[in-house]
Amino acid sequence: IGGTPRRALASPRALWPRDNGRRRRSMNGGSADRGGNSHGAHSSSSERTKLQTSASSGLRAQAETLREQLNALDTRREHLIKHRPTGAKRRSMQEVEALIRAKQEEMERSTLTIKEEKQRLLEMKRMKDDARQAAEWESDFEDVRNKRSSLTESLRAVFADLDAARDASSRAEAAVELGLSPEAVVERKLSPSAELRELLSSAWMRKRLRAEYAVVVRSDRAAKAVRVFGEPEGVEAAGAFVAGMGPVGVARIKVDEENLSLLIGRKGATVEALQEESGCSVELRRKELTVVLAGPAEAVVALEARIEHLLLTQRRVELKLSYDPEQKGRLLGKGGATVQRIQSQSGGATLDIGKGDDATVRVSGPAHAVETARVAISRLLSLDAESVRTVAVPEAVALAVLGRGTERLKLPEGVCADRAGDSAVKVRGSRAAVEEVVREIEAAVAANERVEETLEVESQHVSMLLGKGGQAMFAMQKETGANIALSKQADGKVMQTATIKGTRRAVGKALAALEAVLQYNADCSEKIEVKVEFMPFVIGKGGEEINRIRAATGAAIDAARNQHGNEIFIRGSAEAVEAAKRAISAVEDANRRVTESVPMPWHCIDLLLGPNAERLRQLEAEHSVQLELPGVSLASDVPVRTTFLGISSSMSIRGRRKHVEAAMAEVTALSRKHQREETVLLEEDAELLSRACLQDEGLLPGLEARFGVSILFEPLSNRIVFRGEGYLAAQIEVQHLLSQWRPSEAALDCPPFQMALLHRREGGLLLQLQCLVAPALLALQECPSMVLLTAAAPVLSGARAKAEAWIQEHAECSREVQVPPEVAAILSPRLRMLAAQHQVDLEMRGSAVAVHGPEVCVAGVQAELKELIEQHAITEVSVALVEPELSLVELHARAIRASHLGPKGGSQSKGGSQPGISIDVRRSEGLVVLRGTRKPIAAAQGEVAALLEEARSCAHREELSVVQMERLLRPASRAAGAEPFYRKLQESHHAVLHLDRVGRTLTLFGLPAAVQSVQQALASALDVCEERRQVALATIPIIIGRAGANIKRLQQESGASFDIDRNAGHVRVYGSKAAVAAAVAALDALLVEHGGSSELPVKAKQVPLIIGRGGATIRQLESDSGATITVSKDDGVVRVRGSKRAVDKATELLQQLLSGGGANGAKGANGTKDAHGANGQNGANDNGAAVRGAEPPPGLTSAAPARRAVA
Repeated sequence: IGGTPRRALASPRALWPRDNGRRRRSMNGGSADRGGNSHGAHSSSSERTKLQTSASSGLRAQAETLREQLNALDTRREHLIKHRPTGAKRRSMQEVEALIRAKQEEMERSTLTIKEEKQRLLEMKRMKDDARQAAEWESDFEDVRNKRSSLTESLRAVFADLDAARDASSRAEAAVELGLSPEAVVERKLSPSAELRELLSSAWMRKRLRAEYAVVVRSDRAAKAVRVFGEPEGVEAAGAFVAGMGPVGVARIKVDEENLSLLIGRKGATVEALQEESGCSVELRRKELTVVLAGPAEAVVALEARIEHLLLTQRRVELKLSYDPEQKGRLLGKGGATVQRIQSQSGGATLDIGKGDDATVRVSGPAHAVETARVAISRLLSLDAESVRTVAVPEAVALAVLGRGTERLKLPEGVCADRAGDSAVKVRGSRAAVEEVVREIEAAVAANERVEETLEVESQHVSMLLGKGGQAMFAMQKETGANIALSKQADGKVMQTATIKGTRRAVGKALAALEAVLQYNADCSEKIEVKVEFMPFVIGKGGEEINRIRAATGAAIDAARNQHGNEIFIRGSAEAVEAAKRAISAVEDANRRVTESVPMPWHCIDLLLGPNAERLRQLEAEHSVQLELPGVSLASDVPVRTTFLGISSSMSIRGRRKHVEAAMAEVTALSRKHQREETVLLEEDAELLSRACLQDEGLLPGLEARFGVSILFEPLSNRIVFRGEGYLAAQIEVQHLLSQWRPSEAALDCPPFQMALLHRREGGLLLQLQCLVAPALLALQECPSMVLLTAAAPVLSGARAKAEAWIQEHAECSREVQVPPEVAAILSPRLRMLAAQHQVDLEMRGSAVAVHGPEVCVAGVQAELKELIEQHAITEVSVALVEPELSLVELHARAIRASHLGPKGGSQSKGGSQPGISIDVRRSEGLVVLRGTRKPIAAAQGEVAALLEEARSCAHREELSVVQMERLLRPASRAAGAEPFYRKLQESHHAVLHLDRVGRTLTLFGLPAAVQSVQQALASALDVCEERRQVALATIPIIIGRAGANIKRLQQESGASFDIDRNAGHVRVYGSKAAVAAAVAALDALLVEHGGSSELPVKAKQVPLIIGRGGATIRQLESDSGATITVSKDDGVVRVRGSKRAVDKATELLQQLLSGGGANGAKGANGTKDAHGANGQNGANDNGAAVRGAEPPPGLTSAAPARRAVA
């Protein structure tokens, strides 16, 4: 069953099957409904499993019986070997007879006394007796050997049945676990290595395979194999997964009970996590106190190290730490947050802090967690500190220096500080770090002491300190944190006192800020004098300018007035003082009055003046300057009479320097923007520019936009005027364009053939070339033969290239075109027309057309000739198709032949054709050959492709039974040579029926309507079915019945036919599907009612017990059960026939009988004391065939006749 090989017979012990006795629980509990299976399927599978278990028990009992018989034969065999004849006793009868004849002849030849003759006769008798004993020994030994061989074969068969039963049981159990029917479950047997088998046998790997691939794994330790059950896809995927695992390792770790519980974890969480993270199975064996790891070799090594580390670090320990009382708050944290954080980060440690004055903490838990918590507590409280210092902090500054606790202190890593009362702090850590923190605390204490300082400020600097609205003073106080107060100015005093109060640090900051503004202690101090007229400009409106200089240079600047002018005092660094002096000098220079001249922009004087000089006045007002034009002053309304030669070429601008420079820049920009240049062109250049402007209307606007100028062109006067700042670049660009447009000449070599073409009378090619090179002018020169081109430089290069290409294309050329015979007659009348159309010479030379002329014309006429040949030449197109497609094209071709009556194909053609083509279906080559002209062939090819595409879209395939296949292959009629039924369907429905006899499949191929039509026809034609059943030989008479009554009744009631093979026990039922279903159901009912059977192996000594005195026991068993019971003494088997219920009842009664009366039966079998057992021997005839209920023959009622009957 399932192809499982039988085990080789090694010894009686090896023949005994070993059952691992394992039962796996269903992974899904039988609740999953897979593949549409219902709870009934699970129930039937469970019942099937119970029946298979019962059958396995019977087979084991039978195997035990056979094994006992085999042991008895082995004992007999050993006895015979021990008493084997030796020496002369081992002579054969032939050798003995030869020796006797030789002695008899010797006795006849010699004279012997009576005593010697008697001795010779006794010796010959002894030789005969020895030979007879040797023959008997050989016969007994051969009999034992034959019986042992028979028992061995029987035992092999029983073991094979046991293997099959166990396989079926495993398959049924797997079906129950997977929620499938047993028929849907397949099996795959793997023979992995010992390590891989250990991994696959683990519960974790079985669960994983069950979840990922929906398979069930069973380990066969006896065969050192692993069997996988499931659906085909899942089994294949699981096998591929197992094959791709790579090297597998197995490791075993000895542990104690505590470590075993530690590895299991809470509800198995630890072992589950280890398995999921490592990808290895972890099996905990409590009895052996062993942990077995199996998985990939590298992962097993890593997991083994991890488990050892886990066992080492997870031991529960307890630790007690002491600390200073003032550190309890730091350890607890706000609301116990610090303790909870340490516990959670340690990974399982518990912290128990002493109450009241108890300054200890107990840490308990796993070793690694306790160590983590200890390190965290030591780091938090600096328990291992090298140095501990107590620093006094005055209570008045404690809040500012320390904060409410010690949060204001910036402590380095590894240092902690705790408040020791209200006026002290205790610092712990390394020696250097503690010293640094102590110094910072002392410095902070000193810096936070309240102090008061005063500073004398000149009264003239008070405003500078206060700023606008006191904003500068307010910002300084806010930035430094000190309080700054200025005393009022006393009469006659030039100094005022500034009082600064606050902490020492804030007061220091405030003094530094005041010094930065006042610069009383500056490194450098200078005094400069500024004219009175420039003083307002140096100070600026509201002091803006002098404040700007102060901010830009960083110097302190004071201004003072005297009788000679104003003095400015500058204090600060040397660089700041120099920068301030340069800035003040620049202000003076920018505000000094000057008069500057600028060239008069006569080309844009109108724009400069504006209507009534309004633009000029506006310019003066904007820049605060005075403008004077040559010959007139704007300040005077009286015009000045003078000549043009007396007018100056520049204008004057008066005012302060910064204003004058701005006005000069604006006048210069106006002049550049409206610069004007006029150029007079030559007549030829003016004409070229006019022609270019007519051809390209956007030429001049493009130049204007490109160079930012305005261009005015006057063609009649040959003048062009440029106006704008970029006039010079625009003028150069126009001159460059004119140089390119001036006409030039190019000469091209022209071969004689092309020159002759150009000199033809009709002049068509010359006109063509002239139009090609336009707008260039074309001229021909005969000696030497040249083509002359005249045009502007940009045009000339393109015209030259076109002319050279024309000359190249019209080179002299001669070619031949092959013409098929069927096209020659059509082509001949058209040659003259084609020659005139393409300007070439055409001549028919045999089967070719000679073409001579220009290369481009030759190519054109050659293409037209090929098109004409393709249109009228006969061609062939081959299409490679498979068998169903060939048949479909053949059917289609026949229909076309019948409707269009086209020309037939070749000798091999089996199809038809369209008008103008022929279709040749070559099945041996797998080709369809289309023959005809190009267009009809293309149309036919497209029609075939569309036909096949539509047929492929609706192709239908279905599986057939043997009966359906025979129905389609059967001739359609009884006439001789009638075609098969499926060919008749093809012809009538125009659809292909392709039969695969090996795979028993039918493919329908054709148009949708044809496929649908043939499906309807097949639905009734293939309503046939066949069922085959294997039945016991003993049930065949029941199926046939008396004089065939049962079989006839089954055929009449169901309408199906029956074929019965009496020798093999095969029953074949065929007919329509409904009839076969009814017949099979009736057959099953008949077999259930009368066709049950069972075989029960018994020992030889139990046979008389079953038969009973005169067959009374066996008749009583048949009466009680309703079954027929026969006993075979030769093979030691009791056969039971009847209905299933009767067979079960009889089997149960037989088992009860054998279990309760074995002792009496044994005595009866030996024939020593029990007459019941002796009479029981009458139940068997001489050849061992069982007789049911046989009465003892007349006269055999004593023990002696009983022994005679046994003999």
